[in-house]
Amino acid sequence: MIKNANSYSSMAQRIDGIRMSRNDREVAKEHMQDAELMADLICRACEGVQSAEALLGRLFAPRAS
Repeated sequence: MIKNANSYSSMAQRIDGIRMSRNDREVAKEHMQDAELMADLICRACEGVQSAEALLGRLFAPRAS
């Protein structure tokens, strides 16, 4: 799901380095994970739309007689 685990790990390390309560760091990591999941969902939806577009293009392409 996470396409670039290294960037996620790097962000998690940055969050760990911020001076705030442990609870706030956990909340920040949860928000980061939620954002990553939403980005993945949007990418999958775009791929689905592109597939549908290609299929419709083949179905309704002008046919040579």
